Amino acid sequence: MTRNILLANGEYYHVFNRGVDKRQIFDDAIDYHRFIESLYLFNDVTFRNFGGDPLLRDTILSSHEVFAQDRVPLVDIVSYCLMPNHFHLLLRQRQDDGVSKFLHKLGMGYAKYFNLRNNRKGSLFESTFGAKHVEHESHLIHLPRYIHFNALDLFGIHWRGSRIENWERAFDVLARYRWSSHHEYMGFTNDLPIIDQDAVRDIFKDPADYSTFLREWNGENEIPSLSDV
Repeated sequence: MTRNILLANGEYYHVFNRGVDKRQIFDDAIDYHRFIESLYLFNDVTFRNFGGDPLLRDTILSSHEVFAQDRVPLVDIVSYCLMPNHFHLLLRQRQDDGVSKFLHKLGMGYAKYFNLRNNRKGSLFESTFGAKHVEHESHLIHLPRYIHFNALDLFGIHWRGSRIENWERAFDVLARYRWSSHHEYMGFTNDLPIIDQDAVRDIFKDPADYSTFLREWNGENEIPSLSDV
């Protein structure tokens, strides 16, 4: 996976990475929860790892309490979806080199936890994360939908290059899949303030607007899948 773009402040990027050799990076709900907590914790210029055993869940949660008052985000996280062997993020860079610094801390921190939990060594993620610059407003509006729809792949709902035939089932899957930001777009709150709500409202005025936009999916696969980049 290669990346030949300049990452600039104030710009949006579709960022993605997967397990080395396409291996699974989330084995159970504990892993998914840990990565979601990490999205919050490592998105902070002021954060310094406490050290110690990274398996201790109260370590990462107490870090939230300590740093909540003086956080300096590296990026705005606009949307995300975690899949068994990869993840998608929509980010807006806030600090110089913020996207790269955030992905480095996120990848290193989660890999340390995962390797310790599974008694393994070595790299967990591919060495270079992928990033695509969001150059047009139409692309920006489309990306949260594309990112959230990735969850449909796990349930055999065809949407890439085709219209969704059963919207009732698709909405049920999106509602039950806990590892994406779809729920926050639908007006529900997360325990940790990961998603930049102002950025979301710049794209969709309310959950009804977002829900309507989902139904307008016309089957165009405008964004390359992870296997294509």
